[in-house]
Amino acid sequence: MVELLTILSNIISIPDPISLILIVVGLCFIYLGSRKGLEPLMLVPIGFGILLGNIPLSGLNDPPYGLLYLIREKLLITEVLPCLAFLTIGTMMDFRPLLKRPWLLLFGVSGQSGVIFALVLALLLGFNFREAIAVGIIGCADGPTAIFVSSRYAPHLLGAVGLAAYTYISMVPLIQVPLMRTLISRKEMGIRMPMTSGEDVSDLVVIAFPIILILVSMIFIPGGLPLIGMLALGNFLRESGVTEFMERYNKTFSTVLTDLVTFLLGLSVGSTLSSKIITASPDLPFKVLIVFTLGVVAFAGDIIFGILVGKVVSKLSRGRINPAIGASANSAFPISARVVQREVSRVSPGNIVLMYSITTNLAGQITSPIFAGIIITLIESLGI
Repeated sequence: MVELLTILSNIISIPDPISLILIVVGLCFIYLGSRKGLEPLMLVPIGFGILLGNIPLSGLNDPPYGLLYLIREKLLITEVLPCLAFLTIGTMMDFRPLLKRPWLLLFGVSGQSGVIFALVLALLLGFNFREAIAVGIIGCADGPTAIFVSSRYAPHLLGAVGLAAYTYISMVPLIQVPLMRTLISRKEMGIRMPMTSGEDVSDLVVIAFPIILILVSMIFIPGGLPLIGMLALGNFLRESGVTEFMERYNKTFSTVLTDLVTFLLGLSVGSTLSSKIITASPDLPFKVLIVFTLGVVAFAGDIIFGILVGKVVSKLSRGRINPAIGASANSAFPISARVVQREVSRVSPGNIVLMYSITTNLAGQITSPIFAGIIITLIESLGI
């Protein structure tokens, strides 16, 4: 009888308590993505990654030949997927509005303030410097950037960082709306800005922009070149005007490759939240919980600082700038910009600020890899 029970225990798959909890978490993400519409293209693969990665005896998450293990080690940890993600992002970005109003980059810079705030808090809570960098970068509100930095400096926190980043991106309306309504008065929300377009930006400037971006990054922030370079490459393919690029590369990268990279990113990030990985270190479960807490602090900090900068700029312009556009100075593109427009329309029907909020959103998108590159360059140069 004892021998029979021993044989059955080796055959029947019974998850340990932590695996069971994580399986429930994975099922929750699958439900939120498939039934509630919260970033389904990302949350559903993440949910399945968590679910499949915690099923014992499946071998999916085990070295050396488990499918999830191979995707994670060969594509995620090696930074291939985050870089390809930025290539696809570049093919979908139109920087004309930002090139016409480069002063709005100020908002993009302010939108990275939450990173510093969360980094300092992480250090105070006992994280080492590299772990604190990985946690703070969630404040970029940019999944690929967060994954890129975390995989390089704190791979043991990769799952928590990636999951937190994409979770909070999907919850932009829940986080952004209360902060906007608290910090921005109805009078400020009702400020009308002139309707303009970016159509008068010359094609030469648009084509030269990604090349200049690469050259500047090469000189000043080489650490960010993997992300910035791929973003610039994708944007050049979009804007070059070469028919072959438009019909083949751009079309494929902005559709098929985007979907494939997004799916594999979600699946591999989810697989890192397995009980074997989390329990590998005694203090790791506690750190995972702190990562989620600091993640929302970082993201909220971005929005708050963006709004405050918007209020300052509004004062300096004598009330000609709507401070609400500062709330979208993050990488949650274009969700954050749409939330700004919806809130402005609620207070002031017919007031269109979408062009400006989209521009600050673009500023946040482009400054996130730049900011990450600055951090990486400093770490590498200082040998931290």
